Amino acid sequence: MTNGLSIQVPHVSRSARTARHDLRSFFTNLRSEIHARDVRSGVWYNKTLAVFVEYYAHRSKRRDLAATPPERRDAVARATIDRAALWSALAGSGAAAGVTAASVAMAQTSFLAAPAVLPLAGIGLLTELVLREVLHLELACELAEIYGMSFAPGSETELVRVTALALRAEMHETEDDPGRGLVERIASSEESGTLGKLVASSLVGESLLRNAVPFADIAVSSARNWQLVHQVGSFVQGYTSRRVVLQQAVARLAQRSPRSVELLIEGVWFIFISDGRLTGIETALLAYLMRDREISVELTHHFVCDEAEWLERLHELEAAPETRQLFLAALHVAAAVEKPVTASERAILTRVAQTLGVQDAEPPPTPEPVRAPQPTAAAQPAVAAATGAVVELGGDLTALQRAGEHAYAVVLGVGGWATRALHKLRTRPHVSTITFDATG
Repeated sequence: MTNGLSIQVPHVSRSARTARHDLRSFFTNLRSEIHARDVRSGVWYNKTLAVFVEYYAHRSKRRDLAATPPERRDAVARATIDRAALWSALAGSGAAAGVTAASVAMAQTSFLAAPAVLPLAGIGLLTELVLREVLHLELACELAEIYGMSFAPGSETELVRVTALALRAEMHETEDDPGRGLVERIASSEESGTLGKLVASSLVGESLLRNAVPFADIAVSSARNWQLVHQVGSFVQGYTSRRVVLQQAVARLAQRSPRSVELLIEGVWFIFISDGRLTGIETALLAYLMRDREISVELTHHFVCDEAEWLERLHELEAAPETRQLFLAALHVAAAVEKPVTASERAILTRVAQTLGVQDAEPPPTPEPVRAPQPTAAAQPAVAAATGAVVELGGDLTALQRAGEHAYAVVLGVGGWATRALHKLRTRPHVSTITFDATG
C-alpha cells in the first residue's frame, strides 16, 4: 500500500536507477554512488540498500522463488539461508586473511610497508563489509519472495526496519518498557534515516573489532559471518511468513470497517505483550501495520500494560456481527505469531469475545513437540554406562552440553557483544537527507 508519509532515505541519482539488470552493472552503479564521506557518515548503508532493491526488482537472472509450493517454503528458505551463510563466511575469512597478511608484512619490515599494505587492507575490509550487506539484502529479498511478498522499490524503509531489528542495531533501551519506546522509534518516519546509520555503525564497529587480532581474526570473521546470516535469515523468515497472514487479516477488517483498524492494532499490542516484552519480529510487525495503514505514531500512547481501558472502548466497535467476528479473527492471527498460543493470549481472546458478544473461534491445535529418538532396549545398557562415566568425571550430560553451547556462543559472539556495548554508548546521529513518498 502506498502512503504519503515522508521517508528519509539517501538520494540516488537517476542514471544509477537505470539498466541495473546484472550483477556487474549493480556493483558499477554502487561504486559510482558511494563516496568516502558516505563511509564516514554511515550513509553508505542506505545507498547500498536503495541501489540493491532497485537492482533486485529488475535483474535479468533470478530464481522463480514466488512459485515455491507452500509445503516446501520452509525447506527452500533454509537452503537459501545456508547458501548465503557459506558465501558470507568465505568473504569474511578472505578479508581477515588480508588483514593478517598486512600485519605480518608490517612486522617483518618494521612498519616500512605500512603505507602500501594498510590502504589495501582497508579496501579489503570495506569490500567485505559491502559484500556482506549485499548478501544480507539479497537473502531478505529472496525470503520475502518465497513467502509471497516483496521488498519492492519504494519499500526501503520497511527493509531498513527489519534489518535493524534483525542485526539488533536497534534494541530495547530500558528494562521496564515492554516495547512501546522501541515501536515509537521504529515506526517513526523521522527515524528511518537514522536506522540505516545505526546499522552501518554496528557493522563497521564489529568488522574492526573482529579483525583486531591477526590469525585469530580469520576463524572469528568466518564464524561470525555465518552466524549473522543465520540470525538475519531466521528473523526475516519469521517476519515475512507472519506479515503476509497478519496483513491479510487486517485488510479484511479494514475493507469492512476502516475505523476499527486502530482499535485492532492496539489489540495486537496487548496480544504481543501478554507473555512478556515485544520480540523483534513483533516490533517489526506492529511498526509495519502502523505505517501500512497510515496511522500516526501517537497511537503508541495507548500502548500500556493494562488492557482494561481498551476492552471498554471495544463497545464502540460496529455492532455488525460480521465486523466483530473479523476483529476477533485478526487477533487470533496475531496470537499465532509466536506459536504456540499461550494461556495469557487465550485469556485476552476470551475477554474480547465476551466484550464483543461473539462466539470465540475454536483455537488451532497445538502441534506436538518433536521428541528425540529413544535408545532401543539393546542400546540402553551402553547409554547408561556412558552416562555413568560422565558423572564419575564430576559432571552430567546436561551440564556438559550447556558448557559446550556457552563456549560456542563465546566464539561466535566476539563481535556481537561489542556491537551491543557500542549501541548503548553512541548517540543517534542527525539525519540530513532528502524525502520522498514510500511504502513500509
